[in-house]
Amino acid sequence: MTKTGWQELISQSSQRGAESAGFRPSFFRPAREEDAERLGRLLRDEPRLQVFDAIDRQLADLVKTRHPRRTLGEQEIARLVEEHLGGAPREAYGVWVHYPWSRRLVHLLDEAEFVELRTNRNKYKISAEEQAALARRKIGVVGLSVGQSVALTVALERSAGELRIADFDHLELSNMNRIRTGVHNLDVPKVVATARDIAELDPFLQVKCFSEGVTPDNMDRFLLGGDEDEGEGKLDIVVDECDSLDIKLALRLRARALRIPVLMDTSDRGLIDVERFDLEPDRPILHGLVGDLTPERIRGLSTEDKVPYVMQIIGQDTLSTRFAASLIEIQQTVSTWPQLGSAVVHGGAAAADTARRLALGEPVRSGRYYVDLEQIISGPEAARGPTAAAQEAPEARGPATAARPLGGADGAVALDPERLQRIVAAGVAAPSGGNCQPWRWVYEARRLGLFHDRARSESLADFQGAGGVVALGAAAENVVLAAHREGLSVRVAPFPREGDEDLAATFDFFGAPVSGAEGHAMDGLADALGQRHTNRRQGGRAALPDEHRAALAAAVRSVPGAELHLLEAPAQLEEIAALIGAGDRARLLAQRTHADMMKEIRWTEAEAEARRDGIFVGALELSPADLAGFRVCRDWRAMELVRRWGGGGALEKTARKAIAGAMAVALITMPRAGLVDYFQGGRALERAWLTATQRGIAVYPMATLPYLFARLVRGGGEGMDAETVALAQRLRARYLRLFDVTDATAEILLFRLSLAGPASTRSLRRPLEDVLVVR
Repeated sequence: MTKTGWQELISQSSQRGAESAGFRPSFFRPAREEDAERLGRLLRDEPRLQVFDAIDRQLADLVKTRHPRRTLGEQEIARLVEEHLGGAPREAYGVWVHYPWSRRLVHLLDEAEFVELRTNRNKYKISAEEQAALARRKIGVVGLSVGQSVALTVALERSAGELRIADFDHLELSNMNRIRTGVHNLDVPKVVATARDIAELDPFLQVKCFSEGVTPDNMDRFLLGGDEDEGEGKLDIVVDECDSLDIKLALRLRARALRIPVLMDTSDRGLIDVERFDLEPDRPILHGLVGDLTPERIRGLSTEDKVPYVMQIIGQDTLSTRFAASLIEIQQTVSTWPQLGSAVVHGGAAAADTARRLALGEPVRSGRYYVDLEQIISGPEAARGPTAAAQEAPEARGPATAARPLGGADGAVALDPERLQRIVAAGVAAPSGGNCQPWRWVYEARRLGLFHDRARSESLADFQGAGGVVALGAAAENVVLAAHREGLSVRVAPFPREGDEDLAATFDFFGAPVSGAEGHAMDGLADALGQRHTNRRQGGRAALPDEHRAALAAAVRSVPGAELHLLEAPAQLEEIAALIGAGDRARLLAQRTHADMMKEIRWTEAEAEARRDGIFVGALELSPADLAGFRVCRDWRAMELVRRWGGGGALEKTARKAIAGAMAVALITMPRAGLVDYFQGGRALERAWLTATQRGIAVYPMATLPYLFARLVRGGGEGMDAETVALAQRLRARYLRLFDVTDATAEILLFRLSLAGPASTRSLRRPLEDVLVVR
């Protein structure tokens, strides 16, 4: 036969198979003359029919179960079978069942005896009275991945007399890690494949299929029954395993109105969700987790905007670590969330067990219940939650040298308490990495001292505390501007004590100009002191006007040695976005830097208000979907898995989105990397930021890369694992093609410049009494 010939035959056979979408078997009872004739025609007309006749074994099994007190021998079994047949020929006894989709003809006991024998081993787990009651129950299953396991388990136990199953999808090969069926069912509607499996298990069980799934148009027919094909009467229980959020909501709203209980299994941590709308008709759907969200509203949302609601429904804080880590990889290295066959079978069994007890009127309360095998078998340490390191607060201690006398300059004026507080308040309004506020202020003998509170700023991401020193320089700049606004001259001495790296600066104030005092060229920036803030809000791409570029450069260069580098070309911005994103990913996938980052975040407004430091998560300006993903990132164990898998591409998205709306990305540098250089760089940074504020330009610090590179270049990668070192080296090579810097350069801050709407919230500051000591 030619290749073309066999291809044509296969095509014809495939078409015949596709057209055969039936799921109901045919019954032939030869004791009836009409059925005997029909059976004869079937046997004659279908030469490929496979015949299975094990009626003798079934009859023997039946008589044995009816005489449980006796040990029957073969002869006695044969005698009892003959008595049972009463002279009827074996081939005409019972029923012949034809499964057209598999061309099988099977000889079975008829319905009453079949059900009696098939459920015999249920006794007394299910009593005869309970089995009879269950035969009158109707259960609907929506969604046939986990739902297929539920439906088959219900059928196994015969926990219902009628099943209504709904799914619009066809079986795909990727479904078969969790749906137990044969490869011959590929591309068959899931409802059909499931109904066939049930029919081959129990041809007498009533199964009604909704091959379009449950929709707003057919929901009442599914729940209440309709014509003969769709079942009769209201469902007793709904099992929801569908993926569509709007249908989940609509199904519950209608079930609540009809007082039908709803069950759900999530196939993660053995979660069974129970909503007893039959007993609690006013109960909020999904236990109130989605608020007043309506099907209409969710139907209009994009896939990304639905993510937060999905996380609320499945319980973000209670996900298994592997499932949480997998969510980060969706649409990166996997197309959708993973499900395991063991979890689906386990969940199907748990849901079917719960449905049976509900159907029998046993006490089952609304709520969420976990049968978490990993936790039960591995122990409580397998329970998921934020890592301890992510919850620790910074140690409350100041620099040791803050107790040493500061001295004071001749001729300096004393500051009254109100004036002192205004000046220091301006200082603490300065920016700091992670809003750590690494300062301690001491005022004595007419001199103000600014100390580096290293306990608040030291982290792996901040090599040798340089980022903290930048913050102190910015604070010093604010003190100078505030003093000038008070009509004072001020003399600043950076790191005045040799060998003392804690005392970052001293300030002496004078009522008249004095030698060595700060100049007044930048005094016009003082009116922006109370307005300057970080703004991460997304804006549209726009060109940086020449006058703004010149003003920013002049502000930076007003500090000797400071330089402003700008990336504005689209190709440059695309490349720096990729580099920043890779740096963010590296930070989240290394345990120490992950812990440092999580220490910075305040997850609730109440926490932010109580602590008044760190970054409130709302200030990150994340989309609801990105915020849900970031909350998953909180758990180091999930991040550790993502790292092990070589994943985490999604962790780079935030940077790419941020730079997509940039006018420019700026880098401020100093020629050397000493403490004074970083301090002076902080002053240059604050001048640039205040200038941007006055001109309506939003500033968003993106500091990971410069300080990662500082540890790599000047610290030899100390504290970094080999994988992160190798990544940092690759990123550094690309970075040097964008910026004219050397290993000796102090890279003060990398930040985005953009036009953006108002920030959603601003970071808080600790009260002066916590940071200022007057002696």
